[in-house]
Amino acid sequence: MKIVDLRSDTVTKPSPEMWEFMKSMGNSRLGDDVMGEDPTVNELEEKAAKLIGKEAALFVSSGTQGNLVLLLSQTRPGDEILLEELSHIYGHEVGSAARIGGLMIRTYPSNKGVPSFDYLQSLIRDKEDIHEPPSSLLCTENTHNYHGGTIISIDVLKRMKDFASNNNLKFHLDGARIFNAAIGLNVPVSEITKHADSVMFCLSKGLSCPVGSIVAGSKEIIIKARKFRKMLGGGMRQAGILAAFGLIALEPKWIKRLDEDHRNAKLLAQGLKSFNLPIRVHPTDTNIVIIELLEKVRALKIITALNKAGILAFNISKQKIRFVTHYGITEDDINYSIEQIGLILREKL
Repeated sequence: MKIVDLRSDTVTKPSPEMWEFMKSMGNSRLGDDVMGEDPTVNELEEKAAKLIGKEAALFVSSGTQGNLVLLLSQTRPGDEILLEELSHIYGHEVGSAARIGGLMIRTYPSNKGVPSFDYLQSLIRDKEDIHEPPSSLLCTENTHNYHGGTIISIDVLKRMKDFASNNNLKFHLDGARIFNAAIGLNVPVSEITKHADSVMFCLSKGLSCPVGSIVAGSKEIIIKARKFRKMLGGGMRQAGILAAFGLIALEPKWIKRLDEDHRNAKLLAQGLKSFNLPIRVHPTDTNIVIIELLEKVRALKIITALNKAGILAFNISKQKIRFVTHYGITEDDINYSIEQIGLILREKL
């Protein structure tokens, strides 16, 4: 049976070019990263910082670890941080901001990731009130996973940065798929990241590396982040073996390859829209397609049937199903998936 894995872009495998580069490395390309002596990790961090326009960068084991070390580096226990209500940090990072960081969390609603600035203003605590935790950090996510890979525009990011500055907050960007946003907007990624004090992006999603993420910001922030990474068990020693994949992933041609994923996602969305069925296909900006079931049929029931047919996807709520295109998924895979999804939906709806 043919299997098309559309659960996430985390299931990607490295490209042949990545494997060849990693295999060609000798011991001279390795060192103890905790001591700052792994030349491949150092090269990756320098390349990443330059690419996204920040003073410094740090290689971390995952996006979840990356977000956490940046939160810890810009807050103190007891501070309150502002998170979008469907953000990954809030809903899918195991409560680490609260459990490990001792942070109060306040959520804000949004229109596909775009907040109401009047509402945000109403959430800011009075720093002179001895009863209230101080507001210290505003966070956003770009692209926004649970809003269907939506791109937050550069103008909105600038307004969020201005808002943060006016309220004496730091501004953190969870950019797990930030290169998808850059390709979708057809701008250098630094045009997006320049408005944030700190940025995290994943190497292990659309960029197809087996492990790792990058955090970036000022030298002061990254010095703190390096210490928190160690505290969280993220000192990976001879990590150049992993960093080698990232050096290839950050090459322009590999970043540009994400456009293929976007085309496949739009092809999938168009195919799903063609069904005369009670579903709503959410707008598709990048590599994520979400369908909403408009009848009282649980998404899990559809997912179970799709899995049996070889189409792997995630139910992200009781009524919503997410499909993610990525490296290794071809146009033929998409056309096959449209056919199989249509058969299942007609049977179950």
